[in-house]
Amino acid sequence: MRRELCYYGNPILRTRCKEITDFESDEVRQLFEDLIDTVNSKPSLGLAAPQIGYAHRAFAITYTELDDEGYPIVTEHPKIYANPKITILDDTLWTHNEGCLSLPHLLVDVDRPWKIRIEAQDIHGQVFTEEHQGWMARPLLHENDHLNGVLTIDRIPKKERREVEPELKRIKKKYSS
Repeated sequence: MRRELCYYGNPILRTRCKEITDFESDEVRQLFEDLIDTVNSKPSLGLAAPQIGYAHRAFAITYTELDDEGYPIVTEHPKIYANPKITILDDTLWTHNEGCLSLPHLLVDVDRPWKIRIEAQDIHGQVFTEEHQGWMARPLLHENDHLNGVLTIDRIPKKERREVEPELKRIKKKYSS
C-alpha cells in the first residue's frame, strides 16, 4: 500500500531503527510491500522505512545499473535491503548534491565514501553481499543513514546548515501535523 511520507520534524526520522528478526510476520511483509508501492509512486532512487512511518532497518532501492553517462537507471522492481551493514572499501570522499523526499525541494552537497560493501537480507531473510562505488553506492549510504536517524542536513558544514535553516523551518511548518 502506498503510504504518506514523513517529513522533517517528524521524530521517527531521528530514530535509530530496530533490526528485523521475523521476516514472516504480517508487519514486516506489509513494510516491504509499503516500501515498494510508495517508492514506485515517487521520483526517487530509494526510500527508507522511517520515511513511511516504520522504525525498522529496511529500505528500497529503485536502480540496478548505470546509464552511459554514469547515472542510475530507475527500475520498476525495487530491491529491498533489510538489516544492512556497510563497510567502506575506499574512503576517498566525493561530493555531490543530494535531495531527500523527507526534505522536499532541498538539495545539499554531501560528502560520501567512493566504494562500499553492503551486506543485507532480502525479503525472505536471505543474506546477500554487494560491492558498489560512486553513483551505485551513494543512495545506499543515504538510505542507510535514515535507519540511524541521520539526514543529509546532518552531513553538511555548520555554515551551510545555518544557510538552509529558513527552508528547514518552512518544511517543518508546512508538513507538521
